Amino acid sequence: MFTLTPMDTFVVFTLYLIYGLAFFAIGFSVVFRNYKNSQISISKLLPILAIFGFVHGIHEWSELYLILYQDQFERSQTIELFKTSKLLISYLALGAFGWKMLDLIDWHWVKWGKILIGVLLIAFTLSLVDRFDDQAFTDYINMSNNHVRVLFGLGSGVLAGITMIVYGKQFYDVEHQAASPFVYTGAALIFYGITSGVLSSEYGIWVIFLRTLCALAILHFLWRALRVFDRERELQIEAMVHRSFQDEKLKELGELTSAVAHEVKTPLSSAMMSCDLLEKRLPDDENVSRQLVRIRNGIERAAHISQEVLNYAHHRQVSFNPIAVRELCQSALSLVEYRLSDFDIELDIDSKLQVFGDAIHLEEVLVNILVNAADASELNKSVSISAYTLGSDVIMELVNRGPAIPDDVIDKVMQPFFTTKPVGKGTGMGLAICRQIMTQHHGELTLHNIENGLMVRLKLPKVTQ
Repeated sequence: MFTLTPMDTFVVFTLYLIYGLAFFAIGFSVVFRNYKNSQISISKLLPILAIFGFVHGIHEWSELYLILYQDQFERSQTIELFKTSKLLISYLALGAFGWKMLDLIDWHWVKWGKILIGVLLIAFTLSLVDRFDDQAFTDYINMSNNHVRVLFGLGSGVLAGITMIVYGKQFYDVEHQAASPFVYTGAALIFYGITSGVLSSEYGIWVIFLRTLCALAILHFLWRALRVFDRERELQIEAMVHRSFQDEKLKELGELTSAVAHEVKTPLSSAMMSCDLLEKRLPDDENVSRQLVRIRNGIERAAHISQEVLNYAHHRQVSFNPIAVRELCQSALSLVEYRLSDFDIELDIDSKLQVFGDAIHLEEVLVNILVNAADASELNKSVSISAYTLGSDVIMELVNRGPAIPDDVIDKVMQPFFTTKPVGKGTGMGLAICRQIMTQHHGELTLHNIENGLMVRLKLPKVTQ
């Protein structure tokens, strides 16, 4: 504790007031943030950071009280123990936050980092036990307080800061623009760990000033980083409204189409039965049989088209869950294995890459695209599937070496009933249904002619780290 002049007392009071308030604001900025339904993984760890903010704010304001009234009471063992305990609790909360952050980052040093932290904690605990009987209690508490600042203050600040920086670099989001604030928050945590763990307040008021600046920097950049949850919430609300509006339209269209399909299928079934009866009554004439076959094929095709229209207008319930992209592609490939048995398949997808969506419906999209690729690739039989992240989305690219689609046609192939296949080989509803499924998933499906082939590009929302 250092002696203060009246001017120093005013400066220290102001600094500690802002200092503690900054940490309380850090806690409240987390508590009052709406991240209950967030899919961003760090949201689960934010309550730990809030605990650090509140406990550390209480610690700094109680320190202010002890400084201001140091001449009016005797420093007891209880006060010293309380001072060290609340400091340790706050740093443990920050250390726990950094420890849990290790599970969110893709870093090959994570395992060794956890081992090192475990060794340091064991060594610190053994040191506390070993020194308990060898020192006076006051000296024991003061020494422990210094060790807490160095090991937990510096260590927790550096650990939380480094993991936040690595996480921020991995968390690149074009929509939210949150990568840089996470990185800067991590840097501010490291600097605070240094000022609070290495620099002692006994050095002068300037140390308190540096700590206050670091606390304000943490608050500022964390506040900016946490805006990602506000934007995510806005997008969720927009998606819910859009989905509700779209579902209502599809419901109305489905009811109308169901009625039309029923009215069409009834006379078609009657016509098919009449063909069967007529075939039994007519003489065995090749020309007559050929005409009957043509009539029956036409009726069957009309029935098939009416069923495709019904599928297109059908109200699909989509459940959004994390899906591993590689497993999704492997499942789709297994379903069309018989069509691709003589194809060269290339799969270049990170096993950790995930998207949000309905696995059954997205599998239907991939199967449809792969079947089209098999039909188109008659000579060069190869299909490649790759995926990568782009901002808040995952881009999947399926490439086949079949003929290109004419430029004046490529924009029309996803329209209902438009097909480039020979008459009788397709209804033109496959890609239309695929596009509809992608729209329900807040994604996109686009076709691109490339050199010696065609690329189908799917864009889906990724599972954000």
